Amino acid sequence: MEELNLENIFNFSLVIGAGAALFNGMIHGYTGFGGALIIIPVLTFLFNPIQAIGMVGIITIFGAAQLARETAHQVKWPELFPICLGIAAFAPVGAWLLYHIDADLIRRTMGGFILIFALILLSGWSYGGKRGNLQSALVGVMAGGINGLTGVGGPPLGLYFLSSPHSVEVQRANIVMCIMVLVITMIAAIAIGGGYTPTVISRALLITPAYMFGVWFGARLFSLAPKVYFKKIAQ
Repeated sequence: MEELNLENIFNFSLVIGAGAALFNGMIHGYTGFGGALIIIPVLTFLFNPIQAIGMVGIITIFGAAQLARETAHQVKWPELFPICLGIAAFAPVGAWLLYHIDADLIRRTMGGFILIFALILLSGWSYGGKRGNLQSALVGVMAGGINGLTGVGGPPLGLYFLSSPHSVEVQRANIVMCIMVLVITMIAAIAIGGGYTPTVISRALLITPAYMFGVWFGARLFSLAPKVYFKKIAQ
């Protein structure tokens, strides 16, 4: 088993990671998703993709659980089942690729997905197609596969739910609960693959408080700010 080396944990990389976690936590707390869009690329630059995704799984699970507890009563559960099944089925596929593809290719793929989703969000595009079980399952497949490979599977869920006819509270609650499933599958995949070492776990736990504070602050902003701002900020 790997031995802990404090010099590999308590360094400037940890400070950078905590700063990214704080800012990304605010985004997650307010919108319900996007909890990895900033911190994943930062940690991947500082460490390797498997370590980065494993760390983000631990870092975000606490914030995701906090938001899920607060929003569970607003969730439209029947709409989530096909999506969650798709996530559970294809997250392992993405994770298998993560362990078998070159790290530099993973970094480029991650950057490509983030750029594509950023451009879609900036364009203001909204999904206007059917919203049946098949469509929901396909969204889950996409989110699960992308998340297993790169750790940034939240945007497909955000785009899909933000175009629904529900209130912004319900949209956010549905996103939050699906993100919770994404994070759980992420942690399981990294654990099964042997990606969690004492150093990875220690780094993640030290960064977690900054992320938790960001989530709390973002959730507080959501409760106080006019709801008309939600879609403008989320998109």
